[in-house]
Formats: sequence, C-alpha cells, structure tokens
Amino acid sequence: MINGLDFWQLTRPPFDAVNEPAFFFESDAHGEALARLAYFVTDRTMGLAALTGEIGSGKTMTLRVLLNRLPPDLYGHAVLFTASGTFVEILAEINGHLRGDAFRDAPAVGRAAAVAEFRHLLREKIVALGRHLLIVLDEAQFLTPACLDELKCLTNPIDGGAPPVSLLLVGQPELKENLRSLPQVYQRLGLIYHLRHLQRAEVAAYLQHRLTIAGAARTDLFAAGCADLLFEFSGGCPRQINRICKLAVDRACLLRQNTIDHSLLNLIIADFKKQFA
Repeated sequence: MINGLDFWQLTRPPFDAVNEPAFFFESDAHGEALARLAYFVTDRTMGLAALTGEIGSGKTMTLRVLLNRLPPDLYGHAVLFTASGTFVEILAEINGHLRGDAFRDAPAVGRAAAVAEFRHLLREKIVALGRHLLIVLDEAQFLTPACLDELKCLTNPIDGGAPPVSLLLVGQPELKENLRSLPQVYQRLGLIYHLRHLQRAEVAAYLQHRLTIAGAARTDLFAAGCADLLFEFSGGCPRQINRICKLAVDRACLLRQNTIDHSLLNLIIADFKKQFA
C-alpha cells in the first residue's frame, strides 16, 4: 500500500481532525478572536466572557492556542470541553482540575461542600501564589439558565480583593440567545465575540499553511481554483475544508496523481454530498 506521507513528502498528516495548536491559522476572524480572548484574560477584571461560533469554526483550536500562551506561573486554568450537568457537578469537576485529579472519579457532594472546597482551593492554589484562574466551559449552550445564573458568581471577589477568576463560556450560536434571556448574566459579560468562518480569499493561504506545518516540500498540491471550490462547498468552515482535503489527498495518493485538480476535488465533493443526501 502506498504511504501517503512518503508520496507527498510530509512529516505528518496535514488535514486530520486534530486540534494541534501548531496548525492554528490566524485568519482575520481567528486572529481577532485570539487577541480579544487574550485581552479578556490578561485584564483580569472583566469576569465573564463568551465566544460563540458555528460547529467546526475553530473555537476549540483557538482555545488551545490561548491556553498554550498563558504563563503557568501567572495563570491556572480549568477547562471542561463538554460542559453539562448541574452547577454542583460542574463545580466538582472544576475542583478536580484544581486538585490535579480531574479525571479521577470523586464521590458526589452537596452544593455547600462543593462551594467550600472551591473557595479553599482557590485561595491555596491561585490567590496564595499570585495567580489568576481561567475557567473555560465549552459546549456551554447546553447549560441550564439556573446553572448559568450560579456560575456567574464564581467570578465574584473573595476576601475583599480583586476577582481571582475569569469565566469563559464557549458554544454554538444559540449560546448568545441563552445569555440574552438572562439579564443578570448577560449584563455581566465583559466581552462577547462570534467567530466567523474563513473568507474566500483566505482558503488558499489556509491550505498552504497546513501543508507547511505538515512539512510539505511543496505547497501547491492543489491546483489553482481549488480553493474556490472548497469555499463554495464549505462556506469557509475549517472542519469541512479539512474533511474534503483529507479525502482528496488520500485519493490522489492512491491514483499516484501529483496534483489535486478540479475534477478530483469535484468527485470527492459530489460523493460526500451523495452520502448525506
């Protein structure tokens, strides 16, 4: 069987569904999102923020890049990539991150015990060390109004000092509507940003970027005009672009075709649409 990495002279797959920060492409929208989130975190006084975007727009990738850039001596973080459940369940998971055993099963506790442990850990692991805690709740569109209402209180000051916690809610577009329906939460948002997809003019550069990070000896694997086809199919959604490109790269390798042209790309797209018809 032909080895795709050898055929294309790559060091790693360029379009796999992984959120490696090295593959982060700083489009206008993604660069703006990252800059705003960095401002939110480093300001330390804004308390609550929200990042929304369509499925596959690159929210998780942007988050990973943000977290990688936070100095660990100044910031701690607790990230729940699938935020769901009650306030107590979510707080118990946050406490697990702070203790350092986030993936260990812990006995169920009541609200008062979970809040008391959180405050203790916050003082011991964050405040006493002069650090700031960033809590990230991904897929936050699933959180109930009651849970959102309680979560906002995690950003309150303790012991009369500056707030030691910033809370970032991340989710699909309906998260904005959920927040808007809760004035007591919505009015506390220091920042809200909606992450757009890639623009048509950015798709070609996106392909070249991922190929370069994958170690490609040449970045013109896609014929001129293929970027437009990909944009027409995907609307600029990075995940959709990656799915088609992965199939196209593998197919061209099997055919020993040194360039991915319009006919091959159209064939992949048409088959993809057919399977979901």
